[in-house]
Amino acid sequence: MQHPDFDEFKRSYRAGEYAQALSFIDRLMSSFPQSAALFWHRVNCLEKLERYAEVPPALDGVLQRMPDYAAALMKRVDYTDWYLDQQAPLHGDDEDDLGDESVSTAVANARTARAAAQLNLEHRNIADLRKLLNRTDASGAAEGKTALSNSEIAQANFLLANVLRNRESGDVGQHELEEARDLLNKAITLCPAQIDYRLARADDARRLAWVDVQDDVARLDTDSALVRTYSGIYFKRAELEAAVVDYRYCWEQAKVPGHAMKLATILHDLGRYDEALQVYDQVLTQMPIDAPHREYFIEKRKLSENSGAGEREHMAQLLLNSLDDDGKDRSLHDSMAAQAMVGAAEAIRHGASVSDALAAHISDDPDTMQAMNIARQILSVAHEAKPELVAVDASDYPRYQQKHCQRAEKAAQAIGLIKIADAEAMGLFTMLGQHVMLRFFRDDSGELGLASFTMKPKWPGLIGFLLMFLSGKWKQHRMIECVTTFDDGGMITTQPHSISPFEYGGKIIQNKLPAKASLADLVTAHRGSVASYLQQNPSVKSVRVTDLAGVEARWIAGQEAKAAYRESINYVSDAELQIMLGSHYERFADKVREQLRLMTVYS
Repeated sequence: MQHPDFDEFKRSYRAGEYAQALSFIDRLMSSFPQSAALFWHRVNCLEKLERYAEVPPALDGVLQRMPDYAAALMKRVDYTDWYLDQQAPLHGDDEDDLGDESVSTAVANARTARAAAQLNLEHRNIADLRKLLNRTDASGAAEGKTALSNSEIAQANFLLANVLRNRESGDVGQHELEEARDLLNKAITLCPAQIDYRLARADDARRLAWVDVQDDVARLDTDSALVRTYSGIYFKRAELEAAVVDYRYCWEQAKVPGHAMKLATILHDLGRYDEALQVYDQVLTQMPIDAPHREYFIEKRKLSENSGAGEREHMAQLLLNSLDDDGKDRSLHDSMAAQAMVGAAEAIRHGASVSDALAAHISDDPDTMQAMNIARQILSVAHEAKPELVAVDASDYPRYQQKHCQRAEKAAQAIGLIKIADAEAMGLFTMLGQHVMLRFFRDDSGELGLASFTMKPKWPGLIGFLLMFLSGKWKQHRMIECVTTFDDGGMITTQPHSISPFEYGGKIIQNKLPAKASLADLVTAHRGSVASYLQQNPSVKSVRVTDLAGVEARWIAGQEAKAAYRESINYVSDAELQIMLGSHYERFADKVREQLRLMTVYS
């Protein structure tokens, strides 16, 4: 017959009245102080009441009376941190970010004592768990010990694997890591449905997947056994795929969002973007709309969209966000830095890793850096950003820009052209590095468009000469250009001869008049070229533009035609390079070509 207080304990515990249950246990222990079972029931009550600091003494009471009790030995391993805090607490003045040489003697002594206690606890845990795992049915019977169940053996394997993998008292050797993995596999074989075991194995595989890259990156990039992320991190493919299996099991069985996040992240790293999106969608479907971490999952999901383009765009934006875009005109140095970042961002968008993109656009070698800058200027001609035209007030711009546009407007009105608007191409600020007003005109039909603008150079000194020469900013740059586009993709431009070395062919007809040609001469020559084109191509019609939106569309069409031509000649001809570089041709030509190759390898 059981003691009445024990019956009351069972009733209270089953009813969830754990404080009351504990009071009955304490009363029983005063009468039966040698009962290991009562100490064990006390442990369970204290855990339910979350009075964790009191658990270690109660566990010690169990094991003093029943040293081989498997459940208590394994729970003592779980409470290692509590034992450590009680045996060797941190000093009150200790700060984790201070090295041993920067702390007081008292703090240093407390740290030494804690390290020693940590080591003793690890040795105790390893010894206890090995003793449990060495217990067999035969020896257990011979020694009067209870044989372990499969679940207990699995738990002992799991705990020992964790102790071996996560030792804080020193470096973990390869032998211990291999033993830990073997123990974890044994635990899962015995209890394949145990989520904690599967999750630990998946975490272990993900950790072991990381590859420490030093100098042999070229070889690594050709190794099919490795995966390289866009951030430039290398992983062992087999380890990631093993982690996927276990994370997927954990997610499907437990439906814990954190498991799904780990699964989707690895699927993304493996390039299995559609599977990653499916996992994110499963989580978001079951997640409440007001869940605090829902937005984080949505943002992570974006990275896997469009076959991983979301991540590339995210990384590109991180680079672009580093630019100090306060809307003010930039110095040449700042413009060059900005263009380097823009070039790296574009390379990332086209599939380059962050490390490759930065390596292709930034260098410590002066000649290489100059070649990079020249190559970027060439590419900027082919890959000009969309203009993003915005109507502006001319009075907000420098006086020299206003005067130039006023002269152009007077000449345009004299031959019957109509002003469309004053505007700024906001999308080109990063490339230009300064605010430039453009004044747009059209003829009665809208077939002919004319743009007028001017901009002053940024004085670069000798180092920047080539860039200034290349970009046409060596002198104050004035431009008046007539443009007509056609529904067959053709384009005619007419402008005065300028310092720009770039020539076009294919569907682009580029007319260059003498540098001092008047606006009326430009328009006359342009109209003649348009008439000739239409006569030769009777089925073709010119595109009519009468407003700023039409100007934007025509500008973009011209950009696309110019980009196609630039790409068809590998961005720059040798003749153009000779004009650009002049006496510096031998020094820079090959370097510029190599930088163009590196910068466009992912295009």
